[in-house]
Amino acid sequence: MWPKRRPEAGPTDGSSQALDQIANWVRFADTKATVLIAGLGVAMTMLVSNSSTIMKAAQQSWITGLYVGGPATLTLLTFMWTLFWLMKAIGPQRKVGYLQPNRFSWPSLARASVTDLHEHLSTSSAADDAWQQILDLSKLAERKFAACEKAVYGFGALILLGFSCVAIAMIIIV
Repeated sequence: MWPKRRPEAGPTDGSSQALDQIANWVRFADTKATVLIAGLGVAMTMLVSNSSTIMKAAQQSWITGLYVGGPATLTLLTFMWTLFWLMKAIGPQRKVGYLQPNRFSWPSLARASVTDLHEHLSTSSAADDAWQQILDLSKLAERKFAACEKAVYGFGALILLGFSCVAIAMIIIV
C-alpha cells in the first residue's frame, strides 16, 4: 500500500478566513454595481420611451424649452456621471503595487516565471502571501465601494431629474 500523503496544512493565523471575507466584500461591491447598472438601464429606457414627449414640449416655445431642456440636460449629465462611476466600480483591476509573486494574486503570477515562483515559495509563507492579498483586496473593495457610492448619488439624481423632465413635458403637452 502506498502511504497516505498528509495534506499540506494552510495558514492557522486566520488569514484564510480573512481572505475569504475580503473576497466576498469585493464580490458584494461588484454585485451592487451590477444592480445599479440594471437600474440605470431601466431608467434610461423610461427616458428614451418618453423622448418624443420631451422634444414636443421643448419645441413649443423658448420658455418651455428652458423648463424641459434644463432638467433634460442635467439628466444627461447625471447619466454620464453615474455610468462613469459604475464603469470604475466594475472595471477590471489587474495591477498590484509590487513585483514579487504572490501565490494568491493572479496579476502577480501572470508576469512571474516558474523559477520566480519557486524562489518566492521557498522564501515566503502562505500566511504572508495571504495577508498581502488581504491588503490588496481591501484596497480594491474600498475603490469599488467609493465608486458605487458616487454612482448611487448620481443614480438618485438621474431618477429625480428624469422624472421631473418627463412630468414637466407631460404638463406642457396637455
